[in-house]
Amino acid sequence: MLQISLLGSPRIQDQNGERREVRGRKPWAVLARLLLADRPLSRRELSAELFPEVADPLGSLRWCLASLRKAIGSADVLIGDPIRLELPDWIGVDVHEVLAGRFDPANVGDLLEGIDPPCGPEFSTWLLVARQQVASRIAAQLRDATITAISQNDLAAAVELAELAARRAPYDEGSQVLLVKALVVAGHPGAALEHIEAVESLYREELGCDPTPALRSAARANIAAAPPGVSTGARASSLLRSGQAAMSAGAVEAGLDCLRRAGCEAEAAGDPSLHGRCLLELGSALVHAVRGFDDEGSVLLEQAVKLAQTAGDLPTAVAALRERAYADTLAGRRPEAQRHLALAVELADGAPKLLPGLYSVAAMNLADWGRADDALTQYQTALEAARSVGDQRWECWALGLGGWAAFSDGRTEQAKDWLQQCLELVHETRWMSFEPWPMVALAEARFGERSLTSAPDDLERIFATSCQLEDPCWEGASGRLLALHHAQAGHAEDALGWIIDARHRAERRSDTWVAMIGTIMLTEAQIRESTGDLPGANRAARELIAFAARTQLDQLLDRGLRLARSTA
Repeated sequence: MLQISLLGSPRIQDQNGERREVRGRKPWAVLARLLLADRPLSRRELSAELFPEVADPLGSLRWCLASLRKAIGSADVLIGDPIRLELPDWIGVDVHEVLAGRFDPANVGDLLEGIDPPCGPEFSTWLLVARQQVASRIAAQLRDATITAISQNDLAAAVELAELAARRAPYDEGSQVLLVKALVVAGHPGAALEHIEAVESLYREELGCDPTPALRSAARANIAAAPPGVSTGARASSLLRSGQAAMSAGAVEAGLDCLRRAGCEAEAAGDPSLHGRCLLELGSALVHAVRGFDDEGSVLLEQAVKLAQTAGDLPTAVAALRERAYADTLAGRRPEAQRHLALAVELADGAPKLLPGLYSVAAMNLADWGRADDALTQYQTALEAARSVGDQRWECWALGLGGWAAFSDGRTEQAKDWLQQCLELVHETRWMSFEPWPMVALAEARFGERSLTSAPDDLERIFATSCQLEDPCWEGASGRLLALHHAQAGHAEDALGWIIDARHRAERRSDTWVAMIGTIMLTEAQIRESTGDLPGANRAARELIAFAARTQLDQLLDRGLRLARSTA
């Protein structure tokens, strides 16, 4: 067995662990480009990317290919034009394992670590994107493995995985939250506190801000302190109902307190079904109602899945998996979201009331992934499923997010129809915390119908409502809408001010919808380009490229690449 390793310092090793010699940096660049290409590459285009200033680029490429064939020990690979890869079964590639969802925690370095060969701008951009995509997959798998280890009480593995993730991404608060949680559940509260203080110091010194309250919240020894009283099961049920009522009424802090205590009481009662329902409600509340707590919420949701499966409570298991998938979708962990949804659909076994939410979240993930046709088909399926069981919340949600997906794909009339239906249903059901979204999306879809010499009367109201709700997504979306208005009205300075403020608002929490952040980044690049600031537009486009590659926003990635080329 021969192993090709492109993560960390690249190397080729035989079954005895002995390295095969590969001289220079360019052969590794050639190998990585071919191994990760989504189509066969011709010799001419590959040589143009990697040897733009060489007198004989095709000759240089031939030398690299020959060097690689010698190291691999096969004359039947890396031949032809286009170049055929066709690696035999006895050759393994670490980066292929990572992209397939399998990885070795002991070997999760960066792609081509230390290899930055002189090359053309096309390869430079490709390498930037590839590194972000691979790093994103590693981070997502480390996160998932950590959450699973915590939920299964494999505490030594949880700490090891969480430490690795935190080292790889010191400024990713989610990784730090999971390390604190792992240390606490493993019985190391002192180490958890020391780590919190170290992270807070790092953030203040390097970022000029404090972490969110989620970091210290993760250090809870348990989800709540259990009060004395009547039977633990009765207390848990009562607290669960109280917590649900408080959350519905918008009393978030009181609701979370009740749900934490409900979970603690249910655990003490030894009732896995009740405990699973409590953790589902608490985890969902942390994902939806409290920004910055998705990581703790995901741990609780994974625990809810295990408890519910043990108790045979499939609706709770399905709902918990759906919420995990939603958190992954928001953050751009697309394969993980897809995996949770596939398991949820299998467990749901066609139960009509469980399907609208699963189809809706799946559609959102596909839309953000850039797979518009599949997403809109899935949104239509979600709408039919929601209407068949009278689930107005999921119907409203699918109309609102589906309308935005339709507009993003150029289907303006469908978008306006769905968004208008969504807004009417929002008012009918009094789901006022969702109201800013269809208003923002509908206003943008209608932009072409009227002159924008002055802002529509409701733009400032939408923005103000979003601020009152303290929702970073809605604030960013409505701020971007105001930036678009000023850009189309010719107010360049105001447009830039609004779009920069919109991005700041959208990014101020660690678990904001990455698709909205990416859309704001694209808008900033477009505004800068329209004002003649080509260097600024190029910088913004390249920043979008890295972000979109990391969060698998494929449609935005393509648009960022085109914009970067046009402004270079």
